[in-house]
Amino acid sequence: MPYKMKKVDGFQVKGPSGFHAKGTTKAKAEAQMRLLRGIEHGMVPRKMMKKSTKGSPEFTDVEIYHGYRKL
Repeated sequence: MPYKMKKVDGFQVKGPSGFHAKGTTKAKAEAQMRLLRGIEHGMVPRKMMKKSTKGSPEFTDVEIYHGYRKL
C-alpha cells in the first residue's frame, strides 16, 4: 500500500486506512513509513531490544539508554 509523507505544521504520514502520524519530525515520519511497510510485508516488531553486546550483559540497551539499571 502506498504511504505518503506530507509537510503540514510538522510532518504527516498517511496511508489507505487514514493518518498514522501527525505533527512529527521528518526523521520520525520516515521511520514510521519504514515500520508500516515492514509490517505490511510480514515483519513482526520486537517488544524490547536485544541484550547489549557492550558492557555488562545483564542490562538491555533500553535500560542503559534511559539511564537506569536493575539492582
